[in-house]
Amino acid sequence: MKRISIAAMMMGIVCFISCNNNGTTATETADDSTAVVVNGVEEVVEDTPLTVDDLNLSDDNIFTVVYAISDDGFVNVRETPSAKAAILDTLWMMFHGLGNGVLIEDQVGWSKVQVGEHVGWVNNRYIDYQRWYDGEGDSILVAAKDPTPLYGENYADEGDYPLFTTVKKGTILADDFIIHEGYYNLLTGHDYIFIKLEDAQIVVK
Repeated sequence: MKRISIAAMMMGIVCFISCNNNGTTATETADDSTAVVVNGVEEVVEDTPLTVDDLNLSDDNIFTVVYAISDDGFVNVRETPSAKAAILDTLWMMFHGLGNGVLIEDQVGWSKVQVGEHVGWVNNRYIDYQRWYDGEGDSILVAAKDPTPLYGENYADEGDYPLFTTVKKGTILADDFIIHEGYYNLLTGHDYIFIKLEDAQIVVK
């Protein structure tokens, strides 16, 4: 009789769990969120939000734009960090308050940058930097996809925003931004850099 009672109790527990599960199952998705199926309908549930401790706040992980400050308004982007190296592209002065290069690596004397489709080196004497993160804000905007696309202003006012650059997942983008019409907006001198809301996330300090 005792064995029967224990078995009955175990079956009751299993029945209780099954009956209260309402057909819900959960599986991990490719983007680290959780796909939850409730009565045959799949819903995506975000995982635990990131905290500041989860972030890489080193200088080389902060989105940084570069621009020329030379007297003639441009700097050559070279194949290697040498004034004798082949020229790959041109880094210009700011246009509408925005440089046209993205910093990849900063070394003594030279910086590795991406300008358009080219990755090369520019002399640090002739460039300056702009960032939208200085650590002073109450929250941090972080790239959520790999790669995360960032868009520039559409000066022709036709079609979608043009792609400015892409950054890797986890890149610190800003603590100075606004939200408007489906985008996080980073203000340049006159215009914005745009990041789709679903492509980034906010980490509250």
